[in-house]
Amino acid sequence: MKSLLESEGFQAFMARLIVGYLKFCYRTTRWTHEGREAAEAVWALGGPALLLLWHQRVHYAPACWPLDRAQKIAILVSLSKSGDFSVRTNTLFGYHIIRGSAAKKSDPTKQKGGAQAFRDMLRWIRAGNAVALTPDGPRGPARDMTEGSLKLSQMSGAPIILIGQSSSRYLSLNSWDRQRIPLPFAVGAMLWEVHPPIAPDADEAQLEARRIELGERLSALTDRADALTGASSRAA
Repeated sequence: MKSLLESEGFQAFMARLIVGYLKFCYRTTRWTHEGREAAEAVWALGGPALLLLWHQRVHYAPACWPLDRAQKIAILVSLSKSGDFSVRTNTLFGYHIIRGSAAKKSDPTKQKGGAQAFRDMLRWIRAGNAVALTPDGPRGPARDMTEGSLKLSQMSGAPIILIGQSSSRYLSLNSWDRQRIPLPFAVGAMLWEVHPPIAPDADEAQLEARRIELGERLSALTDRADALTGASSRAA
């Protein structure tokens, strides 16, 4: 059974099944949009962009970025076995994949390809593309924005697009962030908020202030999406 589950054919089948299911959920959800004009302006410019959303809502992310009229988008995927499967699903969504993740705070000496991944993202975004990140991932704490995503904006000059999404029908996983899996035939909310790039001359104190500010704004945007759909905030 284990060999079947790990086989190339089964993995490919499951990836197509999951992507097909999520696309069905997006199509059957009645979306309310806020801040779309600001996002449309970024799409029209065609320059670099940095998307941030909380890890809990990562399964809603493909619904917010129309690849037919927006920048090409890359996502960061860990080097783990689960990351291997994530590559399959996200490639089917049309994303460019960059592999790597940050080291654990408890074991900073353990390399996970984070430094190379950052360089790859920087090259990608400087070429006029977009990168989507979950700034509290991959292991939390939930809704605690890391500094790395802001460094990416600072070094690339990319504007920051905060994205809050929710739907009235979902499954909540027993994970560190109570990750949500959307269900079809729901009422949904999709909110965008565009912020200027982090100033290239921002010092550590200014960077920390922006980290706190943007984290609070992203949480407020996500909670606003929950309010619009009647969902319980944070799925507590």
